[in-house]
Amino acid sequence: MILVISYPEDPHAQRVIGHLRTLGAEVLLFDLSDFPERATISVDYADPAHPAIEYRGDGRAPVDLGAVRAVWWRRPQMADLRRVADPNAQMFAANEWNEAIMGLWQLLDARWVNPPALDDAASRKAFQLRLAAEIGLSVPRTLITSDPDRAGRFVRDRGLGRTIFKTFSATHEVWRETRLVEEEDLELIASVRQAPVIFQEYVEADVDLRVTIVGERIFAAAIHSQGTDYPIDFRMSLGQAKTEPAELPDEVRRHLLRFMARLGLVYGAIDLRRTPGGEHVFLEINTAGEFLFVEERTGQPVSHALADWLAGSSPARTSETPSLDYS
Repeated sequence: MILVISYPEDPHAQRVIGHLRTLGAEVLLFDLSDFPERATISVDYADPAHPAIEYRGDGRAPVDLGAVRAVWWRRPQMADLRRVADPNAQMFAANEWNEAIMGLWQLLDARWVNPPALDDAASRKAFQLRLAAEIGLSVPRTLITSDPDRAGRFVRDRGLGRTIFKTFSATHEVWRETRLVEEEDLELIASVRQAPVIFQEYVEADVDLRVTIVGERIFAAAIHSQGTDYPIDFRMSLGQAKTEPAELPDEVRRHLLRFMARLGLVYGAIDLRRTPGGEHVFLEINTAGEFLFVEERTGQPVSHALADWLAGSSPARTSETPSLDYS
C-alpha cells in the first residue's frame, strides 16, 4: 500500500494517485484534518515488537497501516480541533495529536518522499543557503535579521533597487511576493524587530529556473520572467512567462544531486537564477513545491516520476547517507 499524506482538493496529489492506480497500486489518501471528527487511529501493542496500526475512516473498513510500503509527505494538514473551544485545551489536544502522529510515522517500515524529520530540517532557509554554498553552488549575499540598524545598513550598502526582501514562509491567509526594497520601505525598516526578514542582493536574471528533482531524475524548466510585468518573482506573472525545458551544466547537475543527498531528500523543487553572464545562482528549495505548472507547460513527466518512485520502479538514492547531523 502507498500512503499519500495530503487533502482531497490537492491537484498534485490527485495527479500522482491517478498514475499510481494505473500502475495497479493500492493507494490511501491520508488527510490528517479528518481527525478527530471523521477518523480514528489506534496503535495496539499486543505484540510489542510489532504493534498493529489501524486507521478507521467514517463509513469505511479499517485499514492496516502496517501494510504501507511507501509514503508521500505531500501537504500534511493539522487535526481539525475547531470544536475544542478552550484555547488551552485546544493547544494541549493539538500537541497530543502531533506527538501521536509523528510517533506513528516512525513505526512504518516504508520508503518516504520525504522523511518528515529530514523534510523539516531541509525546509529551513538559513540552512539551505549554507549547505548550498558548502557544496559549491553560488548563493546571493544574504542577511537574515531582526535588527533595524543591520537591515538599513545592508540596504544602503547595495542601494535602492538592488536589494530584495522576502518571508520565510507563506500561507493562503498571509502571502507576500519577493519585493525590491523601495524608498517607502525604508520608512518601515524598524518593523523587522517584530519578525525577522530575509534581505538579499538582487540577482539579475537571464531566466529563472525551476529544477524539480525526483530521486536521481532532474527536470529543469526555464521561466522567461524578465519579459513579464513582474520580473522580481516569477510566481506573480507566471501566466505571462514563456516556460520551456532547459538544460543544466553538468557541474550544476552534480551539485544539485549532492545537495539533495546531503539533505536526505527524494523530492525537491529548487529555484535558481541564470544570470546574463551564465552563472547559476541558488535561491531556495521547496521540499513540497508545486510541479504541475512545469509538467503542463513543458511536458516533463514529473508526476509519472513520483508515481514510479513510490511504486518502487525507481531506485532510492544511495550515494550518501542522510543524517540529521548537519554540522
